[in-house]
Amino acid sequence: MTTPPTLDTAATTTHGAKLSRSLGVGGNVLITLSGISPASSVFILGGAALATYGTGVFWGFALAGVISLLIALCYAELGSRHPIAGGDYSLVSRVLGPASGAAVFLISLVTLPLIVAIFALGVADYLGVAIAGLDPLWTAIVVIVLATVTACFNIRANAWVTGAFLVVEMAALALVAVLGLVQVERPITDLLDPQALDTATGGLAPLGIAGLVLAITQGIFSYNGYGGAIYFAEETRNARRTIARAVIWSAVITVVAELVPLTAILVGADSLEELFGAALPVETFLSARSGDAVTVVVLVAVALAIVNAIIAIALQSGRLLFAAARDRALPGPIARPLAVVSPATRMPVAATVVMGVFALAACFIPFDVLLNATGSTLAFSYGFIALAALVVRRQTDAAARRGEDVTGLFRMPLHPLAPVVSLIAIAAIFVIGVLDPAQWVSLGIAIGIVVAGFAYYGLYLRRNPGTAHLLAAEDDHWEPAK
Repeated sequence: MTTPPTLDTAATTTHGAKLSRSLGVGGNVLITLSGISPASSVFILGGAALATYGTGVFWGFALAGVISLLIALCYAELGSRHPIAGGDYSLVSRVLGPASGAAVFLISLVTLPLIVAIFALGVADYLGVAIAGLDPLWTAIVVIVLATVTACFNIRANAWVTGAFLVVEMAALALVAVLGLVQVERPITDLLDPQALDTATGGLAPLGIAGLVLAITQGIFSYNGYGGAIYFAEETRNARRTIARAVIWSAVITVVAELVPLTAILVGADSLEELFGAALPVETFLSARSGDAVTVVVLVAVALAIVNAIIAIALQSGRLLFAAARDRALPGPIARPLAVVSPATRMPVAATVVMGVFALAACFIPFDVLLNATGSTLAFSYGFIALAALVVRRQTDAAARRGEDVTGLFRMPLHPLAPVVSLIAIAAIFVIGVLDPAQWVSLGIAIGIVVAGFAYYGLYLRRNPGTAHLLAAEDDHWEPAK
């Protein structure tokens, strides 16, 4: 039997397309962190968590950090084995098979443009402190157009652009952390007993187990995005050996960059009751400690962070659609133009522009529908990744027995502890979702997307094998899990 080509070569030559392998680990991490946008997460998601879960945010985000690092280990081993553009879709389809790959592809195809729309519609809220009268819809449209155009430039230019924005938002987070830690009002031990604001009395009351679990889920969502490093695997040098480092560094930096400022706010706030009762807790703390002028500067920095995240997600979205088109997971007439790489920039321009158009269309969807449509899909994606991480080690060992070169591949420690614990945590999220009627719409939409993905495979891709090469034989040696 002919030995398949090495993964790096296969990843860049499928169907004749070739991206520019010009990123180092640092460049990959810069773009990935930009997509996560730690500053936006702290001010928006962290602020909402403080108002709802009080000091439970400390435990919730700390435990969420542990879970996120475990999931990052799953991504790292999967990405090292299959360093191919397409993110979760490429990993799952090559490990669990094309049916699961189709489901994950549809999850990402729907949610990535919706997330861009959610971010873009929020830009006006933060830019509004410096530029009055901004219309949220038109601001979102302008931001998405500019971000999509930027995402069509070559990958190194995007790394520089997103890196510059990232420095600004990390400086804003550092300022928040310093403001909280230079004037500590309570010891960190006070945070070990989770308490939230009791709206009936105006005082603090113990946070129950259910509330703490929800705080953990909020933290997991806030940290999400480190797996985005896989989208740029084909543009990262020596990806088989380095992509795992990009994923893990992205996860570690994200957890530290979000957990430290939130903890600093909790130990440095003058009054926890006033902090948790504020409409915008993080902004309220910042204004009290630094004054209105500094607050305006920081909020503008947060607006830039959101724009930066939109650029990074636009880059990821384009690679998702490009990878699926190149794999011929789409009908031929649709796939052919989307699988083209620009000879000038060596970027998937057509795929990036199409995903930008999808994001523009999503801006006209009611905001609550956007939130419901994205709320529970993350848990499904993580579930597929954890299942794939259980299987990939066996496939790697089988490849070694066949004589393939697997040296240098990342192997997570204590396998299968990370994927098993991740699956338990994801199962707990599903249980909470089922028990909470407020989550039923979001959960139902997520289940509907997954079912539609499997139906797409069963009703179309499986019956049209000539256009359903989710993994061509010359790309990698894929075997279905036994």
